[in-house]
Amino acid sequence: MKIQLIFFGYLFFFMVSCISMNDKSRITDDKPIIIVNDSISDKLVVINDFLDKKIKNSPRKIMLMSQKINTDMTLRILRVNDIYAVDSLARIVEDDKTFYKEEEWEKSRIKYSKNTTADIVDVKGRSNECCWTAGNFNDKNLVFEELNIGSTEFGKKYISNPNFYYYYFSEPIYYQNKEYLIFTIYDGFIFDGLSGSSKIIIYKKKNGKWIQTHEGLPNWFS
Repeated sequence: MKIQLIFFGYLFFFMVSCISMNDKSRITDDKPIIIVNDSISDKLVVINDFLDKKIKNSPRKIMLMSQKINTDMTLRILRVNDIYAVDSLARIVEDDKTFYKEEEWEKSRIKYSKNTTADIVDVKGRSNECCWTAGNFNDKNLVFEELNIGSTEFGKKYISNPNFYYYYFSEPIYYQNKEYLIFTIYDGFIFDGLSGSSKIIIYKKKNGKWIQTHEGLPNWFS
């Protein structure tokens, strides 16, 4: 199991850490930027809403990983345009090829395709740019983990107690002039090895409340 953990850790963190560097040749600083207030409050609302529903239905302990997925990952998955509408229970009901719009994606790319959260225009209320903290989440019974999956220390800590479902989250990004919030999750379980998958989760504000309306790439991403 230790070898599996180490390999997985290196592969995943290489992928999420280096995405922005792979696309830097496409970014120019002289284009107009649509500035929106990137207050953390709404972003925490959608993350916690999503997670609270998962906790309610999970037979395993839930582990939250400290490291944020880079927002470049969200942009890359969104551009694949494999987007699905969901119902009130977040079950897929149909594909939606009208959600992705190149012009709106480009606005988001200019704003959010950055190395760190601190580089995003007009960020507000930040205390820790790279990482989530336990205080960001409603449920105080979560196992909050700062060790990286794949590290030797992580393997030693959990090899004898591996029955966890884990989540990595990116910070949500606004889309279409703050009508939507979109974030990436990488989730899976630790049980005699590792299993996991990436997708984007899309929320829309309706009648003053953030509601999940879509998800992207529910089965694969490479």
